[in-house]
Amino acid sequence: MSSSTSSTKPSVAIIGGTGQLGEPITSVFLTDYKASFSTVRVFTRDPSATKAQDLAKKGAEVVALDLNSLATALAGTDVVVNLLASSVSEEDRNKVGEAAVKAGVKVFFLGEFGLDHRLVDFSGYEHPEWAEKQEIAKATRAIAKGTQTKVIALYSSIFVEILLGPYLGFDLQNNVFTPYGPASQKFATTSKADIGRATASLSLLALDPKTAASVPDLVRIAGSIVTFEDVRDIFARVKGVPKGEIQSVDIEAAIARLRSEKGHAGNLLDYIRVALGKNWADFSENDNELVNPGQKAWKWKTLEDQIRSL
Repeated sequence: MSSSTSSTKPSVAIIGGTGQLGEPITSVFLTDYKASFSTVRVFTRDPSATKAQDLAKKGAEVVALDLNSLATALAGTDVVVNLLASSVSEEDRNKVGEAAVKAGVKVFFLGEFGLDHRLVDFSGYEHPEWAEKQEIAKATRAIAKGTQTKVIALYSSIFVEILLGPYLGFDLQNNVFTPYGPASQKFATTSKADIGRATASLSLLALDPKTAASVPDLVRIAGSIVTFEDVRDIFARVKGVPKGEIQSVDIEAAIARLRSEKGHAGNLLDYIRVALGKNWADFSENDNELVNPGQKAWKWKTLEDQIRSL
């Protein structure tokens, strides 16, 4: 990873830096990339919370989040990472991008870090959370147009830490695997820490005049590219158990159910399972070499690494 001289080190603000993704991303900035950033500021609604105080002990500046005065608070900040939870209203999440642009931030990361909207097609039954994300991205890019703020969407597919559960079709306890559709469809999975490393790497690349032009507005990364069959086989090999049973579920029936719910009552996990089955989470074409050429900065955590840790 690269670092800057003390006089040119950039600063980063992480909005929602104590959340399920925010905390591991913040930790990466405070450890692996500590030498590259002058200041890591964490904006949270409760600075007294245990997670916030733990990050403060690691060197973070913890700040109470006030969306109405955020532009003032971000003055002089180089990079802003928006990790506000989807439970926060669309209006309030929009305020983060507005404040970042108003403050003259150089690099702004949208609150994406999931499926790539360019690949999925839930036409007619779009989940409200994803629809809101696309609207926020559109509004933020419109505000940033013609300013110095570069807006980046980083897509990382499914977090490897949450992938392996029966809720997504991976019942490891019973050694049963239930994909929606074919078990041979490829999909990507990435660890939260690696998402943090990619975010830090992209920040430095986008800030450096020598490399800024190489950073696209939409970036795709993948710690592993696997199939349900791969997961079954890796689990059997690593844990020394027989290859489990694959029980494919009718994906068209699942889609019909989601359509009948019109996206409003549908379980988000069912949408993810459809995306896996439709090959919409296959990130075989990705920007791994841009953020981590030859894995010289770090080694991507793989699905096998995750299984070994269980």
